[in-house]
Amino acid sequence: MDKTLRLRAYAKINLALDIVGRREDGYHLMDMVMQSVSLFDEVAVERTGDSITLAGDETAMPLDGRNIAHRAAAAFFAATGQPVGCRIEIEKHVPSQAGLGGGSGDGAAVLVALDTLCGTHLGVEALRRIGAGVGADIPFMVGGGTARVGGIGEQIEQLPAMPACYILIAKPQVDVPTGSAFAAFDAARDPQRPDTGRCAAAVRRGSYQQLCRSLGNAMAGDWLPPAIEETRRRLLYLGADAACMTGSGAAVFGLFERRGLAQLALRQLCDAGVRSWLCRPVAQGVEPAAGGR
Repeated sequence: MDKTLRLRAYAKINLALDIVGRREDGYHLMDMVMQSVSLFDEVAVERTGDSITLAGDETAMPLDGRNIAHRAAAAFFAATGQPVGCRIEIEKHVPSQAGLGGGSGDGAAVLVALDTLCGTHLGVEALRRIGAGVGADIPFMVGGGTARVGGIGEQIEQLPAMPACYILIAKPQVDVPTGSAFAAFDAARDPQRPDTGRCAAAVRRGSYQQLCRSLGNAMAGDWLPPAIEETRRRLLYLGADAACMTGSGAAVFGLFERRGLAQLALRQLCDAGVRSWLCRPVAQGVEPAAGGR
């Protein structure tokens, strides 16, 4: 069996995100429609040694248990009883503190890779259960595609593929720590609440127009840095049919039916110094990278 596996860990966006409660342990209960997109990190996992080691091309990346990919590997070995030992190398393209699930995608890729390399063949549902104890987005990222996600991320209902379109992601030059975003939401008196059921219904119908009308994010309030709302408005000005913040921010995405218009908007954002990526929806959260192993 080969000892190294290289995978793409796809980012995600939240087509709809609502917070519907809070458990006694402080975890927020979510109701979301999530979508995998074609922006990805590359994660290489090698079965070697007797410890977990981590390397990456981003200087700010923690290389120990603070990194979700490291914790995912530890959780896999603890859950399966397999001998501990792997080397993880991450090539980052998904920005951090953006609401795009970059770290969770890396963790999901590690679980998928180790399941293959160790010959355990647990499958998606078992890997999701392991991942749920590591990070709230990992259960979705393991399978990816389009899904309605509830609870603290562990309740997943797969949906049909979202209508075909182009997704332009823009990240203003601000960061939003997840903990701070949830604290701000908790303190808000009257946050805007999306209709997540309406969003899921639009996906099931395959209606792009209805989907555009149902985007929403309960965490996108006036407590956030103004650059986020300014970026959302800029996407609409540049021709997006709808635009919304993803996750707890700071990235914003716009939906476009026409590729040419999306490409023009991408050039204008990049010329203005806004980090931006033009993506498509994808049907999985993790898949082999070019070249495979």
